[in-house]
Amino acid sequence: MDKRAILAIVLSMIVILVWQLIFAPSPKKESGTGEERLEKPVVGDRGEERLAAQISEYRAEGEGEVRDVIVETPLYRAVFTTAGGRLRSWRLKKYMDSVRTVVLWRREPVIPPERVEMVTVGDLEYLPLETLIRINGKREEDLVFDVDTWLLSVERAREGSIVFVGRLKEGLEVVKRYRFYGDEYRVDLDVQIINRSDLPVRPELTLRWFGVLEPGGRYTFSGPSVLSGKSVARLKPKEIRKGKTFTEDIKWVASENNLDSEGNYFVSLIAPQGRDGVKVAVRGKEIPGAGRVGFENSIAFPETEVSAGGDERYSFLLYLGPKLRDRLEGLNVEAEKAINFGKYLGSIEKVLLWILEFTHGLTGNYGVDIIILSILLKVVFWPLSRRSYKSMQQMQKVQPEMKMLQAKYKDDKQRLNQEMMALYKRRKVNPVGGCLPMLVQFPFLIALYKALPLYFNLRHAPFMLWLQDLSAADSFFVDQLPLPLLGNTPVGPLPLLMGVSMLIQQKMSPTMGDPRQAKMMMIMPIMFIFIFLSFPSGLVLYWFVQNILSIGEQYYTRRKGR
Repeated sequence: MDKRAILAIVLSMIVILVWQLIFAPSPKKESGTGEERLEKPVVGDRGEERLAAQISEYRAEGEGEVRDVIVETPLYRAVFTTAGGRLRSWRLKKYMDSVRTVVLWRREPVIPPERVEMVTVGDLEYLPLETLIRINGKREEDLVFDVDTWLLSVERAREGSIVFVGRLKEGLEVVKRYRFYGDEYRVDLDVQIINRSDLPVRPELTLRWFGVLEPGGRYTFSGPSVLSGKSVARLKPKEIRKGKTFTEDIKWVASENNLDSEGNYFVSLIAPQGRDGVKVAVRGKEIPGAGRVGFENSIAFPETEVSAGGDERYSFLLYLGPKLRDRLEGLNVEAEKAINFGKYLGSIEKVLLWILEFTHGLTGNYGVDIIILSILLKVVFWPLSRRSYKSMQQMQKVQPEMKMLQAKYKDDKQRLNQEMMALYKRRKVNPVGGCLPMLVQFPFLIALYKALPLYFNLRHAPFMLWLQDLSAADSFFVDQLPLPLLGNTPVGPLPLLMGVSMLIQQKMSPTMGDPRQAKMMMIMPIMFIFIFLSFPSGLVLYWFVQNILSIGEQYYTRRKGR
């Protein structure tokens, strides 16, 4: 916002203030001043009769003033503004945006943990939950609302509401009712357009949510998503800049927030209720001061005629909170689809998370639960691992014959391949049998990696010693170390221990015939260390335990001579 815009706003506020002081009629003594009535906090809900009475009362008042309206519940603290009846802040009381961890060498300044903020824009012009109204093709905006209370406190198991009322030049009133629930993250929003003119009008309502793309993790989604029809569309930055419109059976539109280092655990969701012809548009937006890709989610309703003295209502269900499956399912708008389980591995992901949740009821420690999960999977894959080890031993036995064939047919590659295949068939050896367990377990590794950023209960879950957040990378040694190709990467002991265990496992495995292949296999642990540095420590813990179990398995098999 430039200096002229700021000056214009200041001058406008001065003019409004002078008008109120000089020309506005004095309030009646028996009703008390507006400040006396509005400054008192409202506890709980006073019913629809109060709302209707307040609407009638505000019609007689002058222009509203731009002020904040605060809503306090046990779960969150919300701040609205009378400038459009929009949302300025929504902080979750039970969740912090980071957790304190032990780091030996900090290269970045320590930022104290704060409560999670669901509103990602700060510019007044782009605050979310804006109601944009077109009347007979003319656009009305920058509306300042009156409100029935400046402070609302909603206790647990209670309900409460605030009412914003604004007047348009065409003789229309816009009423925005927000209903809050003390033990839910759900909010019901009703927008009512009342025609107090003598002529029919054709208003067109659009509800808008603004946000910015948080950097978040490398492999988790952040940004706008839309449930249209039966599938969820999650828009990438390129699609956002280009813009996209949805018209088929709109269930909800959301902003999925990447507020953690690697996870996607929160969502701001809007579901239009009981209307046909709803259109959702997602487009890029230049938001001042954001420094990142901005976007706008808009829910537009078709134009409808409102007769003189009539009204039109629009209803929305809002949810601003954690991606907890039971809470999302309770909304009954398929909001649970905001949890992005994979298309192909989704079933495996759900099974793994169910096992973690079941064992957590017994242990109370998610680190221990991951170890139990590793042991269970190792038991399930024991027959394959045993077959793999036997196959590698058989390959080791035929090494002398393979070397003879390689020396005999070194100038005839085609004949060498034929003789090698004949050797495998004659000795009943499968050259790829040793890789089978790795290939079978890989989908489970990928499923677990995708599931950890979706499993809200694992967020900021401690294990032991320095591991205080299993959903984040291990950064005990250094929080940010610039590495080629990887960028700024945390470094901790757990990925190093995982690499060492992998190296021991390679040493214990039967050697292959090709020395170059053997050297390549020895390089793999080093490569995996660098890959796993930025992985959630819960996933690294799982892989480390798998390696330890594999070492024990190979030791046992070798001692038994099997």
